[in-house]
Amino acid sequence: MQQSAVHIDEYIITERLIAGDPVAQELVYDYYGPALYSIILQVVGDTATAEEVLARTFIYVFKNITVYRDTGSATLFGWLMRIAREQAVKEAAIMEENEDNSSDVMKHDSNLLQRFANKLPEESRTIFHLCYYKGLPKEAVARMLGAQPDEVMVKLKDIMGAFRKFLGE
Repeated sequence: MQQSAVHIDEYIITERLIAGDPVAQELVYDYYGPALYSIILQVVGDTATAEEVLARTFIYVFKNITVYRDTGSATLFGWLMRIAREQAVKEAAIMEENEDNSSDVMKHDSNLLQRFANKLPEESRTIFHLCYYKGLPKEAVARMLGAQPDEVMVKLKDIMGAFRKFLGE
């Protein structure tokens, strides 16, 4: 027997989440949790912290699901990614602040992504920061930098290739 991919109807699931349906919450957590965890882990660089941030992300999402419906965000997953990234960046900032108070840890080595970003040339680091940490679309980044979206996309592709090499070091 062949398994088919699970599809979530975002309107229905959103309405069920608004109603506080625990089955819908479990479904959303199981369906989106692994991808969100990966995003968070890349930012904070620590599995235990990433698990805590993921839990806080879903607590926020389940308490504030009407915000998603009211904002008119394009997709539920896109909104979830934005929330997860914001939560992770907040946590990373707290971690950096705590490390600033510690004489044993260098700020620029606080996590894997930061070490990678520090090695990038200035323009690439700016694009990486705007696209990844700020979550801006390539079109917005292109407008900010006075470039074409295709140029930003090529740079992002190069950056991701460099990241894969960095991980292999």
